[in-house]
Amino acid sequence: MEINWGQWVMSDTQKASVGTDRMNVVWKEQDIINGHILLAGGSGAGKTFNIRKIVRAMVQSASQSIRVHVFDVHDDIDIEGCSEVFFSESSQFGLNPLKVDPNPHTGGVRKAIQNFISTINKTSRQLGDRQEAVLRALLTDLYAANGFYADRPDTWVLNDGVERKYPKKFPTVEDLYRLSSYKYKAMFVGGNNKTAAKLDKVNKHAIKMQRMAREETNIENNEKFDQLKEDAIHAYTDYVTAIKSGRELDELLKFDSKTTLKSVLDRIDNLKSSGIFRNIEPDFSEYNPVWRYRLKALSSDEKKMFVYFRLKELYDNAIKRGPQENIVEVIVIDEASMFMDQDPDNIISIMANEIRKFGTALVCASQAFTHFSLDFMGSTATKIILGIDELHWEKTSRQLQLDKKWLEWIIPQRTALIQMKRRVGPSDPTAKVKWFATKF
Repeated sequence: MEINWGQWVMSDTQKASVGTDRMNVVWKEQDIINGHILLAGGSGAGKTFNIRKIVRAMVQSASQSIRVHVFDVHDDIDIEGCSEVFFSESSQFGLNPLKVDPNPHTGGVRKAIQNFISTINKTSRQLGDRQEAVLRALLTDLYAANGFYADRPDTWVLNDGVERKYPKKFPTVEDLYRLSSYKYKAMFVGGNNKTAAKLDKVNKHAIKMQRMAREETNIENNEKFDQLKEDAIHAYTDYVTAIKSGRELDELLKFDSKTTLKSVLDRIDNLKSSGIFRNIEPDFSEYNPVWRYRLKALSSDEKKMFVYFRLKELYDNAIKRGPQENIVEVIVIDEASMFMDQDPDNIISIMANEIRKFGTALVCASQAFTHFSLDFMGSTATKIILGIDELHWEKTSRQLQLDKKWLEWIIPQRTALIQMKRRVGPSDPTAKVKWFATKF
């Protein structure tokens, strides 16, 4: 796999060293120490153009099948012939953030719950301590109801050998909302889920009768309504008479209070309505090497959650795939600074450090290198400066140990500085070149 960046603008000393006055700057998969690429450039500097160039070059020059995931936050990385899905509130496609990694060492129910909660807390509306505890209890119950138990790794797989009336499946955000709603109703009326369900039917039938009355429909026959009320009374009676352990009330009280549970229920309802979480997976073409995720219609928080959850899926899939000799998957993140923070458990930072040997490369674009941590930049073998605003020159020159005059030399869309950390011998005349001044 190769990417030809353009012509190397050499000094006289460099020309004498390489023995020619004309040479292209070429990124070669077999030479580079890892496939990660970081592009920095202000508005109009050519980030989108170079992302397209990278994607095309990788797909065309790959020696094996490759999958490229392009997370397009501005809806401007239009790549000819790619398979694409537009995500919005009206989209039928989405992600399921409640899947469980069955790996007994790196996965499990607790990890899935923690990942879900920590991802929500990376948005502008973090959960409070009591809300987080309630959500954790709800998720634990939800997973158990679907056959996934935190203390039993043998249950973390879908095919666990247990015969069921319906196939085992991962719970969804819709399921979480339904369970939370039942728990809230049960707490509100002092019963259990069965009681709440019966009472819910009574209320729905009462609403239907009110609507029939407004429409002047004949409602003389109230036998069904009376039966529903009787069923609810029986359900509540059954709940009271079924108390055996004395922990039934404690089971409800672990959800703190009606106020806290209602606030969590409202938050789950917002997640359900966001347009991110759907039970139908995106219909990308398996035969198309480039998948474009069009995210412009989502809010900033929704974009964060979408990217974090999808990256976690891709990370888990890469681990299952095992070590690879070549790059088989590329993840392109536009405006990557939107998803970066100082959290060492940030999935992008984890991938930058761990994903190379599993055949995955990250391509991240932002307006400046100052948006990224030193650890993240140190994990990226290829850095491309396309032209950054003067406000970032001082810090960038210190971060990259680069003379500021080279930042001044860059002309957006015409020249760039490129660093490639490579596995080349000392006899290679370019081995000691830290930055290639490049003309497009």
